[in-house]
Amino acid sequence: MRPNLRQIEAFLAVAEAGNFSRAAAQIGMTQPGISQTIRELEGLLNLRLFDRTTRRVMLTAAGEAFRLGAGKSMEVLDIAVAEAKDQSTLRKGFLRLAAPPFLAATVLPRALAEFQNQHPDLTLEMTDTTTAQIMERVANGQADLGLGTFPPGKQGLGSRVVLRDEMMCFAKTGSVMPEPLGLAALHSAPLIVMSASSALRLPVALGFESAGLHLAPAFEVEQIATALALVEAGLGLAILPGYARAWQGRGVVAHPIAGPLMRREVQLIFAADRSLSPAATAFATHLTQSLRKLAP
Repeated sequence: MRPNLRQIEAFLAVAEAGNFSRAAAQIGMTQPGISQTIRELEGLLNLRLFDRTTRRVMLTAAGEAFRLGAGKSMEVLDIAVAEAKDQSTLRKGFLRLAAPPFLAATVLPRALAEFQNQHPDLTLEMTDTTTAQIMERVANGQADLGLGTFPPGKQGLGSRVVLRDEMMCFAKTGSVMPEPLGLAALHSAPLIVMSASSALRLPVALGFESAGLHLAPAFEVEQIATALALVEAGLGLAILPGYARAWQGRGVVAHPIAGPLMRREVQLIFAADRSLSPAATAFATHLTQSLRKLAP
């Protein structure tokens, strides 16, 4: 059986104070209580650690040897406790984030910069990659959090919705748009939509289906930035999530679509079998607040 922490603390306090009463007061014990604790420790070690006189308590040779090792152990423990407290208060730690390229290029830089300013001692890492790779990195522990729109039934992954936004129509600046702008009007225009492999395609397809219209896009692309570049070139209208308004000011303007509403969710995913670090928990809250400013 090993000595417990209370026994070690009591031993070191008596060794330093040279007196049971003073040592007891230092660590919040009674004099009988600390005496009993030392007796239990000596019994456990089968060693006499102190020579007791009416005037002073002195370490034996065995006690001196034990103090050397016990003192070093407590120093290591104190360092470990300080490190843990630093992580819990975000004075230390790291955060690894994976996100799709458009979010990584538009929304995340400002959110990460604000978070870094609030917690300058944290180490932040970001990887921009595909949805499938985001899920893989989070599942295997290469990323603490993944941001994006993900398919349902993500085995081994938990999720938290950080934004619910509406799909909007993105047109070249200066384009004359009907009001209200319904799907019937969009149906007759050259449309730019995300490819069938993208989670952003489903709400658009469901919206057209509920309106009794056939979705026949002129362009199908993998990246939001590509869709917006095509809009800017005057090649059509794009139906994209509201947060793509971060691109506005580059020759593209977002217009609300008058029903049926097409909504999608932006989620943070994480490994379901691992607890989030304090840094990841804090960033999830910060990002939720930051992204909701982009909602239509």
